[in-house]
Parts: sequence; C-alpha cells; structure tokens
Amino acid sequence: MVNSRMVVFLIAVAILVTVLMVIAAYSLRRVRRSSQRDWEGLLKRLTAVDRGSIAEVALDIIDESGQQRRDETSATLDPAEIWKLVGGLEGLEALEANCAVLIDLAFYVQQWYPEALAVAEQLRLSAREIEWHVERLRGAQKTGKLESAFPMYAQRAVATYYLMTRRVLALYERGNLAMLADLEKAL
Repeated sequence: MVNSRMVVFLIAVAILVTVLMVIAAYSLRRVRRSSQRDWEGLLKRLTAVDRGSIAEVALDIIDESGQQRRDETSATLDPAEIWKLVGGLEGLEALEANCAVLIDLAFYVQQWYPEALAVAEQLRLSAREIEWHVERLRGAQKTGKLESAFPMYAQRAVATYYLMTRRVLALYERGNLAMLADLEKAL
C-alpha cells in the first residue's frame, strides 16, 4: 500500500514538473518573439533620412567628437545648401520624430545593458534641444523670417541629431549587441 501511494506521488510530481517546464518554455519563446517584434517595430518607426546629408551639415560646424569646429573651413555651407541637404522644415520634423525612436532604442537595450539608462537620459536632453530649435523655426515661419533663422537653428538641430545617432550606435557597440548591424543600416 505504501508503494502504490509513493508511485502515485512520483507520477504526480513528474506531471507537475513537466507542466512547469512546458509553461516555462512557452513563456521564454513568447518573450523572445515579442522582443524581436519590438526591435523590428522600433526600426520601422524610424523615418528615412539622408545620412550623408545629415553628416555633411553637422560636420560643417562640429568635428567627429562633437566639439565645435573653429578652423577656417568650418561653417561654410550657405543657407540654401543647408535647406536643400536637410529637406527644409519637413526634414527637420522627420529628425525630430526620429529622436523619440532613438530614445526608445536606448531604453530597449537597457534590458541587457543597464548602463544604457545614462545614454537614454542624455538622448532625452538632446531631443529637447532639437525640439526647441524646430519650434523656433516654426515660429520664424509664422512671422515670415524662416529664411534668415533656418541656417542657425537648423544646422544646430542637425548637429545634435547627428551626435544622438553616434551615441546610440556607440551604446550598441559597447554592449556588443547583435542588433548593431541592423541599427547601422537603419540610421
């Protein structure tokens, strides 16, 4: 009689362990799929911009490290070139929209790389700066002074955006994350 109770108990434990393993496997699979969908969703939210033009406008006033250029060849782009390269106010609004995605990309990587929080906060401050520049340009457009205000505010906004993309890429590189290649293509 004791043996039959022991056998029933062992069978019940085996069934319970099997059910728990199936639930754990299902949950893990679901989290991985969700994570991949989140990643793909983030990349799809990025508005396509001409990276070469962004770099050209930004590197006209800053160097690769983000420091203000003070040499004789800095700030040589004329307002019409900046307008064309940036895509006007619409191009700046696309950069402004991408700022939210860049912040979300930093928060996404925080799952595996907790140091991403500091980068996300820096990105948030930079996004506010870009928002400020774009708001100034919208105000200038309403007063008919967009042409004179565009070079000053637009070039600063583009330089800030350029540095934001460099920070996000550096974050993924430091974290040694496999998604870096996809991110480089998207940015």
